[in-house]
Amino acid sequence: MNESIDTTRLTLLLSELRLPAIKHLWEKFAERSDKEGWPAARLLMALAEHEIAARDRRRIERHLGEAKLLPGKTLENYDFEAVPMISKAQVSALCAGDGWLEKGANLLLFGPPGGGKSHLASAIGLSLLEKGWRVLFTRTSDLVQKLQVARREFALEAAIQRLDRYHLLILDDLVYVTKDQAETSVLFELISSRYERRSVLITANQPFGEWGKIFQDPAMTLAAVDRLVHHATIFEMNVESYRRRAALARKKQGPGRTAHYATTKNVGPLTPSDNQNPT
Repeated sequence: MNESIDTTRLTLLLSELRLPAIKHLWEKFAERSDKEGWPAARLLMALAEHEIAARDRRRIERHLGEAKLLPGKTLENYDFEAVPMISKAQVSALCAGDGWLEKGANLLLFGPPGGGKSHLASAIGLSLLEKGWRVLFTRTSDLVQKLQVARREFALEAAIQRLDRYHLLILDDLVYVTKDQAETSVLFELISSRYERRSVLITANQPFGEWGKIFQDPAMTLAAVDRLVHHATIFEMNVESYRRRAALARKKQGPGRTAHYATTKNVGPLTPSDNQNPT
């Protein structure tokens, strides 16, 4: 009876301390400890390690739910052979995160539609998330529309500040933002706000020289590009569309892969004369 009362009290105490893993495991571990003659410190260590591991799993699950990453897009199923000049080792190094996310550096992916930019961006985001970084993946146009609503409600600054909780903000399909004063204005404010503080990963179908279609005037274009490329890595993924290759492969077996290339660059501050196509 006393043992039952003690067990119940212990369960209540563990609930109060918010130690759910220990609450569910302690009896099993205590029984093993009694049989094998563990020192008390070993039992305590084993229980603490399982509690920490369970917290990590719950945190990753929570962050994965809010990240809105593309389902099924991982580095394991990304076709690096299709973009042979992108180093898998370099991508793996970026997925550690601490060498650039801590500095608020950026990653920019350029290339035609269907070249795997979104897949790679989401896969990098997933890998970073699994290592403890917080990530948000969004179509640029969707986020810009939300920020426009926040501006109309006089809450733009608060909305941008809430995005600070994400170490990496992935803006997919940047050039699909329309050249509208309200849209380009909130997008520029977002980029400026994160400059050298929080990182941005951008995918875009058009090089910098075409960004005049996004921002209203050359000065704003130059200022946005300058903030993005300062402390940035650029992947130029000039490859044939995955979707087109898959369609052709279904029709017939070709003699070889169509010629394509990709390059990577690390760049510093942009000057007015640098506002050109990065290729």
